[in-house]
Amino acid sequence: MAPRREGEGRPVRPTRRKAPSSLSMPSVRDDRASRGARDASGSQRSRAEGAPAPRRPRPEAADAARGSRSIEGDRDRVADRRPRPARPAPSSIGAHRAVAAEGGRGSRPAVPARPTGRPDRTPRSRSAAQRPSAADGGRHGRGKKRASDYDAPRVQPSTIRGRRRRGLPAALATLLLIGLLLGGAYGADRVINENRIYAGVSIGSVDVSGMTLEEARAAVSGAYGDRASRGRAIVFASEEAAASVDVGTELAEQEAQAEQLSVEEARADKLLWVAEAGTLGAHLPVSELVDEAFAVGRDGGIAERWSALVDGAAVPVRLAFDDDAVETLAADIDATIGEPRQDWDVAVEEGQVRLVEGHEGTIVDRDHFTALLTEGFLGDAPEAVSFVAEVAWAPLRIDEAAAERARAAVQAALDGGATFTFEGTSWTLSGAELGAWMDTEVRPSGDGFVLAPVLDEQVARADLVARIRDAGFASAVTVSFEKADGEVWVSTGAGSRYPLVAEALTAAREALFGEFDRTGAPVAGPVAVEIGWGEAPERATFDEAVELGLIGEIATFTTEYNDGPGTANRRHNIHHAADRLTDSIAAADGGEWSFNDVMGEANEANGFQAANAIVNGEYEDAIGGGICQVATTVFNAVFESGFPVTERRNHSLYISSYPTGRDAAIAYPDLDLAWVNDSSSDVLVRTRYTDSTLTVSLFGIDPGYVVTAETGDWEAGDPFKKRTKVDENEPAGTHYVKTKGADGRRVTVHRTVRDRSGNLLHQEDFASNYAPVDEVVVEGPNLPGTEREPDEPESTEPPPEEGRPWDEVVAGAAREPEEEDAGEEDGGAGEQPGPSDDEE
Repeated sequence: MAPRREGEGRPVRPTRRKAPSSLSMPSVRDDRASRGARDASGSQRSRAEGAPAPRRPRPEAADAARGSRSIEGDRDRVADRRPRPARPAPSSIGAHRAVAAEGGRGSRPAVPARPTGRPDRTPRSRSAAQRPSAADGGRHGRGKKRASDYDAPRVQPSTIRGRRRRGLPAALATLLLIGLLLGGAYGADRVINENRIYAGVSIGSVDVSGMTLEEARAAVSGAYGDRASRGRAIVFASEEAAASVDVGTELAEQEAQAEQLSVEEARADKLLWVAEAGTLGAHLPVSELVDEAFAVGRDGGIAERWSALVDGAAVPVRLAFDDDAVETLAADIDATIGEPRQDWDVAVEEGQVRLVEGHEGTIVDRDHFTALLTEGFLGDAPEAVSFVAEVAWAPLRIDEAAAERARAAVQAALDGGATFTFEGTSWTLSGAELGAWMDTEVRPSGDGFVLAPVLDEQVARADLVARIRDAGFASAVTVSFEKADGEVWVSTGAGSRYPLVAEALTAAREALFGEFDRTGAPVAGPVAVEIGWGEAPERATFDEAVELGLIGEIATFTTEYNDGPGTANRRHNIHHAADRLTDSIAAADGGEWSFNDVMGEANEANGFQAANAIVNGEYEDAIGGGICQVATTVFNAVFESGFPVTERRNHSLYISSYPTGRDAAIAYPDLDLAWVNDSSSDVLVRTRYTDSTLTVSLFGIDPGYVVTAETGDWEAGDPFKKRTKVDENEPAGTHYVKTKGADGRRVTVHRTVRDRSGNLLHQEDFASNYAPVDEVVVEGPNLPGTEREPDEPESTEPPPEEGRPWDEVVAGAAREPEEEDAGEEDGGAGEQPGPSDDEE
């Protein structure tokens, strides 16, 4: 907008001009009006005196001139056909000016009627005032054209366009009516089908048109639910295995050797896997499918509704799976027929960070794998599905460049160091000390992934708590556990305080790696963190206490076991025993924890089933088979924590899936596993499991024991023998190894436990003596051409007592304590000298 000049006021809206008075000065407009009047009167006089009138063009000439219309002609037609009310037509300007010059009211002449017919045809009769004259600069005149005659000429559209415009409102009205009718019908349809699925919609092969949600759920469950629950697939390792392997024999051998082989050994020899719907958590997401069907025509509007009605709309039926269970099975297949991917990573050694080279892999495509299972489980024969597993290329998620960025960030953190201060006492961690806290994790980032440095909170928390304890704050807080109303509660003494270690670690994590998380840049320079005091709640739930950092994980241990269709009972026993042990408590200040006391006898009355166990030096079915997996896992968690072990026996046969010399056998009531809590706070035992792993963790306030272990060399024992058994119940031609042979052997593991200051607390020798395991081959009857070893004579020993060594029965394995001192080759815990013995 142009700036307003000084002295200029606000623009005034023009008003209707009055005729000038005789005393006023004539304006330019008035002068033009006077000239126009004189021109008009002169033209009339010329006509009266006989001057030739301008010739009116013939229609033919007008038609010929259309291609070269002049501005004057356009103006003339505008004046003749569509005069604008706001301005007089050119032909009447002169008359209007004459009236204005005579002091009239300035009224404009009447607007001529709009002509009809061809737009360029000249009207048959016009008044002299309407006809253009030469003086007016008309079409036929030779007078000079005036600028005022060119004001905004407007061209009259053709009559065809006029007809279209006149028809446009009718078309719009028709469309509007149709829209209203369709909208009304759509609205009425939604009201009528408010709680029903629209017509034309199906879920898989089930037509759910017009059904309520409940009716649709029942229909879909009836059609597919039974198939999904019966799903069972044989997944072969190769085309060759699919063509040649006898499934029954292979599964029998896998079942027999499930406990004898380590997980790695079993994976290396596997030819097939069984994928069962129940084990994989496969189920029909009925509610989700029905909700999707109900949304058809509602979320997509009327177009989707019409498409479903005319063409139909099908919601694909699918299965949902337990992601963890699928991952476990797929990873097992990867280890046998593929090569698991290894991303680039970093490792810390003595305060220096180095790159760990990665490589691409070939793994099972999880989505394709579940798609094959879904197709089979929902097919006509869900219990007889089989296919060959395939692996696909798995590219790196973290390449060398990404790992290098993480390495630089970790190295900068170690070089800068970190100082923690509590109650005036400070600890500056060296690169090596801080490096023990370091870990990494792969995180999604945009369309790719990033390798993010993190702190291992369990290691870091234990380290800080131990440093605080060593500084003289060991009695700051003690905790006790109790179970009530299905919840584990943690109680502290009144007025107890505890160091806010969890908050300090969060602050340290942000200071060390927060900038890297945001920008990818490493942080240089030292980090200082203050550890404050927190008022301990007198009572909190287990999860609340962990979140606050009031309690933490003291030690944890995980064991793996082979799982398959023939090991369901063993898996049940492992899970059942773990459930009975979880959230058990070892009281503070010398409370003893006993496996047998907590779990009770493993019999049918307590919910245990028959599964593979060691009986008379051989693997046979027995009630409770598999619970030694649980006992062994508990023993190793206690071993790592440093708590004293008062009773432990090894299995009679060596089991390679357990750590060397660190297994534990259970046989109620003779063989037990027992340990003592010698700390000032209660310790809680908590278990968790999958179908192939078991984890046992000890929670409480970490006493800070430092544990070291030394495993001795193996000593040879007696060699194993081979035997063949004929099973008349097996089909002819059956041949599989039921028990793999192993020579007898002995080994000793020495454990030393010290406090953080290096003072010896206790040490033990855990000796294990394993008997030889005979190789037992099972064959069906009448196998031609087979040379058999003569069967060993039947044992003349009486059968084991009721409730005894279903998992461990060999001569002398359950000796009475007075028969042999603890610590000999029977696998006792051995002597456990205390600090006074060492000091002497």
